[in-house]
Order: sequence, then structure tokens, then C-alpha cells
Amino acid sequence: MTKSNGENTGAVKKRKWTFWRLVTVCLIWTWAFLFLGVAAAGLTAFIVYDYVTRPGHKGASVEVVVPSGASGRDIGRLLEEHELIEYEGFFRLALQADRSNHMIKHGAYELYKGLSATELLHLLYEGPSHHLLANQVRVTIPEGLSIPQIAALLGFGEKFIAAAKNPEIIERLDIEADTLEGFLMPNTYFFDEYPEPEVLIERMVSQFEKEYAILLKKHPGSRHLDKRYLLSVASIVERETRADEERPLVAQVIYNRIQRKIPLQMDSTLQFVLNKYGERMLYSDLETASPYNTYMNRGLPPGPICSPGVNSLSAAMAPADVAYLYFVSTGDGRTHTFSKTLKEHNRAVARFRREIAPQRRAVKQTSSP
Repeated sequence: MTKSNGENTGAVKKRKWTFWRLVTVCLIWTWAFLFLGVAAAGLTAFIVYDYVTRPGHKGASVEVVVPSGASGRDIGRLLEEHELIEYEGFFRLALQADRSNHMIKHGAYELYKGLSATELLHLLYEGPSHHLLANQVRVTIPEGLSIPQIAALLGFGEKFIAAAKNPEIIERLDIEADTLEGFLMPNTYFFDEYPEPEVLIERMVSQFEKEYAILLKKHPGSRHLDKRYLLSVASIVERETRADEERPLVAQVIYNRIQRKIPLQMDSTLQFVLNKYGERMLYSDLETASPYNTYMNRGLPPGPICSPGVNSLSAAMAPADVAYLYFVSTGDGRTHTFSKTLKEHNRAVARFRREIAPQRRAVKQTSSP
């Protein structure tokens, strides 16, 4: 009996010892993994920093055009696109590490392969390469213009509109459309001489293809979506807001209304079909018989209504995670108030009308004889 108790006591002690030994071993391995993780993260950070800042060897020259209003991310994408850096994030790291607060001017630059992101940043700080600009023609296409508006801006008229129906380019884009509406990427382009419409359109479409490919890498979940569908959403986003921070919100409003089978009721689509850009829509306009009338028809219009910029296209690919169904302009004429319910929206509309009333009265008094 005593022997049996002794054996049981020994077994309990052995189990306790085994348990604490396991706990100790787990703690040791946990700390070892943590140490290795911190060491690996530190080593990775050092390698990346060294890669971003270490002087390189100047290779082949590459002409890069920085458009007006380009952000650090935009410039990083340009450098990645021209294979000057492997990843646009390296350029943003160089910007964050730099404390000089210099500005990067838009224009044409002669840059070189083989240089680090920091060296490329310093070249950009020096300003556009004058020898590239001296004999070149600059053509700037703002975001949000339709094909007829671009034609009018450049003085091309019907010649540009006809060129925008080039079936070979349309086939290359793998879209079912009659024109390239929406596929002409806004940007600043440089030419040795003033371009013919066909030359400019080819350049704008090529730029669109490059930007679209870069965005798909960032938002791979959009690969299964129809290209023209995304551009239709992006074009409405472009016309409905000027604030970059609002673009993902507007995109989600569009998707939410489509999902709930609520008409989009966007003035921008009517402005497109009626050629009444920047004008207030009248009640009679809302009765326009057109597939672009999103007051009468559910879902998206048949195609894009303008050429959206990169930020609007990105918003269409990665909308905000919100439940908004409505938005209305605020008194500043730039931003909007977003609402989830019709009741909230009606209050926002009433507030907007109160804010805008003095401005409208002032306009009437100024225009009166």
C-alpha cells in the first residue's frame, strides 16, 4: 500500500516537472522567435534604407514627364513605370527621409537608370531639364473633360472626335464601344511639334494602359471587373467631386445605389448628354429620354462620361467602406455632405440651400441692369 502511494507521488511529481519544463521550453522558443523577428525586421529595414539611399551607377537616360499637381505617390509610380525604381514605395521612403522641404516642379526631366531613389529625388529637386523643354510643345489635358470638350480645348474640333473612334485602338483596349470616351488619360504631354489628333490620342491611350496596369497591381481584386464598367464609375466620380478625399466615398455611393436598385440621379450624366457642363439641371432636363439619364434609368449609363484621372479610377477600384446613399454639395462649392438616409439627406439639402441663398442673391443683383 505504501509502495503504491510512493509510486503515485512520483508520477505526479514527474508530470509537474514535465509541465513546467514544457512551459519553460515554450517561453524560450517564444523569446527566440521574437528576437529573430525583431532582428529580421531590423535587417530588412536596414537593407531597404541602404537600397533607397546608397549611391548608384548612372546608366541609360530616360525622359520622364511629371504632370502638374502630381503627388509623391504619383511621381513614384512614374519612376516605377519607367523602370527607374523597382517599387514606387522606395521613392516615398526617400521623400520621408529627406528633410529639405524642396518642391518638385512639373515638366520634363532627364533621369538615369541605376541611380538610387534618393539620387533621383535630388535630380527632381533641380527642376525640369531645360534642354528637353526648349524645343518641345506641351499639351495639358485636365481631368474630367469629355472628348468634345478636349477637342474644343485644343482647337481640333470634329477631327479629334473622329480620331477618337479609331477602331484599331478600341480593339486593342478589348472594349465594346464606339468611341474612346473615358480612355484618354488626362496628363501633360510633350511633343517635338504640335501633334495631330491621332498622335495625341495614341499617346493618351498608351498612358491610360500604363496607369491602369499599375492600379490593377495595387487593387488586384478589380481584375475581374469590366474595364468600361470601372471607367464609367470613375468618370462619374470625377465629375461629381473635386476633393480627392471624397472620391472613394462617392464611388461607394454609386455602388450602394446600384446594389439597392436605386437610380443614381447624378446631374453629371445629364450634363454629358445635354452638353450643359457646369449648369444647374432644370426639372424639364430630368425628363430627357436618354440612357444617360440616371434619374429615369437605374444603374450606370452606357459608358464613361469623361476622362477620369488616376485618383478617380483608384476610387472606383477601392471605394470606401461606408453605407452612404446620398450626398449634396456644401456651401464651399467643393466638398459634400454624405448621408445614409433620405431624412438626413433632406436636412443637408435644406442647409445647403440656406448657405447658398446669399450667393445667388448677390449674383442676381450683379446681373440686374
